[in-house]
Amino acid sequence: MTFKKLIAAAMVAAVSVTTVLSGSACEAEAKNTKKTVNFSYPDGAFDDEEMNAAVVYSDEYFTNSTAKRQDALALLSMAVSSAVYSESDIKSFMKEIGFSNKRYSVSDSNYNNLTFNFGKRKVGKKTVVAVILEGTSTRDEWYSNLNLGSGTVHEGFNATEKLVHKKLNTYISKNKLKKGKTLFWVTGHSRGAAVAQLMAKRLSDKYGKNSVYAYTFAAPKVTKSRYKDTSKYTNIFNYINPSDLVTTLPPENSDDLAKTLEELNLLNESDLISRLSSSVYMEFGTYRRYGTDIEMSETDRDTMSQTFNDITGTDFDQTSVEHNHCQSCYLSWLMG
Repeated sequence: MTFKKLIAAAMVAAVSVTTVLSGSACEAEAKNTKKTVNFSYPDGAFDDEEMNAAVVYSDEYFTNSTAKRQDALALLSMAVSSAVYSESDIKSFMKEIGFSNKRYSVSDSNYNNLTFNFGKRKVGKKTVVAVILEGTSTRDEWYSNLNLGSGTVHEGFNATEKLVHKKLNTYISKNKLKKGKTLFWVTGHSRGAAVAQLMAKRLSDKYGKNSVYAYTFAAPKVTKSRYKDTSKYTNIFNYINPSDLVTTLPPENSDDLAKTLEELNLLNESDLISRLSSSVYMEFGTYRRYGTDIEMSETDRDTMSQTFNDITGTDFDQTSVEHNHCQSCYLSWLMG
């Protein structure tokens, strides 16, 4: 081969390599799912007034280890846990992040009621199933919230989780989702967070902890199981504001119950009080959450308060039961 032909061949090779590299870069860019999503949600601290915020979605969240705490995924989880209180808000949100969306409700004669959404999205070769659980929506649900039962697990939350899980099993079967090819994203706020813990535990036991991403917010405690039996669920992260009354439930004795009912303005609910008088609802004890608690620090609280004002247009009231528990409080904490 002559020198000129060698030069020509080298130039062709260089162009080919450049073309291949450019194509790969474009493909990588096309697969980059990171996007900012604007969403709306009704905030219970403001008579369900519609609030607006923005979060980032990325498929990458579901490629990391479930045992790795991801505050970005936590923020996304809190966002959908806020939007799920409104059928239209969660429908719009799920569409924006590329998940299908189905809304369900369950109930029984003991007020073990819950509204929730399932959705799915392909991430690589796996399917991520979202399980998004709504918090307390009616006064009657406090009967379930305070129904401790006589077993190791909180009866009201446990009975509700069983109803939701039955729906999830049907969803999994209908969509032909297989073990080893399915990931679960489980999240909820308040009552939804309690049920989310139990759901995440059950799914972890069945599918393995590596298949379940679980983030809860303002969660009550759910079990009297030993610490070593609850802390082993390293894929469950519970974001807790220590000033949030709901995170201290269930009460450990009758005096604490009376104080809780007073602070929640439930003392005048005579029908609820009469139902709670039965000893089956008075099996007090030390309850725990499954997984790991992440508590808001004083520094977090200062930053949260500033962000809370930006989101709501209202100053954060540290003495308010509603402000300490509401969706905007937890969103502001994670945005700070």
